[in-house]
Amino acid sequence: MADPGDTPSTFTVFQFSLETGKKDRPTQRTTNLGSYCSVEAAFDDARCRANLASSQIKQSGAFGAPAIVDTEWGYDLRLGPLTVHRFWVHENLSNQRLLK
Repeated sequence: MADPGDTPSTFTVFQFSLETGKKDRPTQRTTNLGSYCSVEAAFDDARCRANLASSQIKQSGAFGAPAIVDTEWGYDLRLGPLTVHRFWVHENLSNQRLLK
């Protein structure tokens, strides 16, 4: 529980995606998907987004079946050994008190 006067933490969901860039070179894109007041809400949103991305991959007819892997920081979406999307929950450090 936070002490009176402390700023509560917020949690941000980031999506890291593997994409094809210029000249068909693999590249990574990072997207901020929103901030949440509770870690539970952030993980719920990350899981929903992982499920949606998995469904979209299945519908596209991509080679292989996507698998959602729970991690300490969120969810990875993999096609075989390749992680194609990562949905990470990050506690915003700007809201944390520094130790003195």
